[in-house]
Amino acid sequence: MKKNILPAILIGIGLLSFGMCAQASQKRINADVQAVKLPAGTTMKIELLEPVSTGVAGVGDEFSAMLKEDKIVNGQVALPVGSVIRGTVDKIVPAKRLSRSAVLYIIFDHIVTPTGRQIPLNAGLYNYGEITVDGGIYQNGNYGYALQQNWDNTKKIVKTTIDWGKGTGENMQYVCVPIGALGGVIGGAFYYVGDGIVDLFKKGNDVVMQQGKDIDIMLTQPLDIPLH
Repeated sequence: MKKNILPAILIGIGLLSFGMCAQASQKRINADVQAVKLPAGTTMKIELLEPVSTGVAGVGDEFSAMLKEDKIVNGQVALPVGSVIRGTVDKIVPAKRLSRSAVLYIIFDHIVTPTGRQIPLNAGLYNYGEITVDGGIYQNGNYGYALQQNWDNTKKIVKTTIDWGKGTGENMQYVCVPIGALGGVIGGAFYYVGDGIVDLFKKGNDVVMQQGKDIDIMLTQPLDIPLH
């Protein structure tokens, strides 16, 4: 019995020693790793490295962007310019009748530092012009936007015909300006009504974010960045 117990004791001592050495090694590794924290609310200016479009992209498609400025924490460069931000197309709402724009939803998954380290990232669009209340990107709005565009074009038509009247000379413009204005109003009215009817049945625009487009994003959760 004693002969059987001795090997078991020796094995137990060996395992205990191995565990203590492993813990000490892990502590040394943890001590060597330094990190800085970018707090939630930090904004980043990025540039798209490829286009993203609702007419081409599908849900799950990935895209890349590049950080355009160093992010500095306590005098140290936490993220250098050129760091790559990866994103994914999360959802697409197709364009619809009544000139309703498509809606594009994107998320930012992680950031890749120049050393190749990949860090999970939680961020959303910041200070973006055409965006829905739930964070989707649209382009050139809806039927109301289309009517506003038609009205702007109608005013241009009237102005063009009035300018034509003014250009007929000092002797003729007193006659031609009113004629031009009347013609512009009539023509503009037909254009406004006709194009408004067309816009009722026309689908809206696809969302197209061109390569090289600058956008701002904001961290929604803190980001821990190892410095080594």
